[in-house]
Parts: sequence; structure tokens; C-alpha cells
Amino acid sequence: MMNPCVLILSYGKLSAMEVVENILTEMKQPKLITPITYESVAINHFKCDIRTKYYTTSIYLLPFDGKFDRVPNELKNTIEALIVYFDPFDRTFINSLSAMNDFLISNKIELGFLITTAFLDKPNQLTYEELKENANVAFDIITLKEEGGEEDSEPQKYSEIVEGLENFVWSNIKTKPSSSSNRKQSNSAEQLENELNDFEKLLITAQNLRSDTRLTRDEILNKAEELAEVMSAILNDNDSD
Repeated sequence: MMNPCVLILSYGKLSAMEVVENILTEMKQPKLITPITYESVAINHFKCDIRTKYYTTSIYLLPFDGKFDRVPNELKNTIEALIVYFDPFDRTFINSLSAMNDFLISNKIELGFLITTAFLDKPNQLTYEELKENANVAFDIITLKEEGGEEDSEPQKYSEIVEGLENFVWSNIKTKPSSSSNRKQSNSAEQLENELNDFEKLLITAQNLRSDTRLTRDEILNKAEELAEVMSAILNDNDSD
């Protein structure tokens, strides 16, 4: 089974490849490339390992040079998340969101990022409110620079994207075997085992949520958000130990 894929597109001056490189740099990971061909189109896959105290997984980051309508259908079938860089001064970008919204819905994709350098509140610029109104609810809108910062005055920040990738329940997650070596000595083996079992049950619940046809789209998203908050709280609490 191939690792889950994250498709990265660019509708602005920052290339999809630069977005991938910046994410890997933020995560302190090497740039390991595996080229795979879809419908005669060669796509570079950049391996990204995700390790927490509870589970491990590997995903592929896929920079695609063209626009969304040029992505091979064979490739789309492997996608579990979508990251799109856009230029807020390009108001035609709104028109591209419809196809991406339909893609997220039809493929039950629950993780997406719309990223830009910054919203500068200038005339004819797309606003955060416009994007929220036109984008699927699965999309988080992220600015890479602090509000009010100059274009080149500070580094771009990918921490929110990295956090989203690390907290998402990917299809190939493997829970770690219980071990007391990573916990405080005050935690008993029984307590550790119970915590690990609870976390594993949470993962199974999240994975089963995708295939539950009885729920509406809004119900799925609400439950997914609740599970993500619980997982994030567990991980953050564990990191503070």
C-alpha cells in the first residue's frame, strides 16, 4: 500500500516545489524523492515521516506544476490532503475553488490548506472573508507572515501546516507498542497501557468515521473536528510531560 499523498498546488509566485521544501525544512527532514508516473506524467513524491509518542506514519508531499484541472485523475485517487498556495491579488483564484471543493467532497477529503504570504487589506485584493465564503469547510486559510509585516521582513511560518499534518489521522497510521521508557517513572505500566488503548480506540473511531454513510457531510466534519481536538489535547499534554 502506497503512503497517503498530499497534493501541493500553486496559484501564485511561490512555486509548489518551494512550499514542499519549506515544509520539509520546518520538519527538519531530508528531501527524499521518488518519481512516480501517472497517465504519462511524472510526479516527484517527497517522503515525509511523522512520528509522535503514540503513532508513526509516512506520507508523500507532491508538488504539481500545473493547475488543479491538469492533475491526472489517476493521481487524484491517491490524495488524502490538499495544500494550495495563492496570490491574494489574483481575484480569479476564486473561480478555481469550485472544482477543488467538489474534489474534497466527492473524495471525502477532510484536510486542506489555502495558504498565502499575507493579507494586506489593499484594494482589489481577496479577503479572508471571501475565501471562507467560497472555500469548502475542510480548507483552513493560513497566512505565512504575521499580519502587518512587510513582504520580505520576516521568514515565512509553516508551523500551522506542520501541526495539521502531524495531528491528522492518516489511513496508514501505526500505533506504537507500549513502552514506559518515554514516560515519567511515576506512571505505572497499567496506566500507560490504558492511555495507549484509549488513543488506539480514538484512531479507529476516526478512521471508521470516513466510511460511515449514515452521516451527513456536516455531521462528519463536526465529529472529525471533535476528534482532532481530543487528539491534539492528548499529544500536547504528552509533549509537556
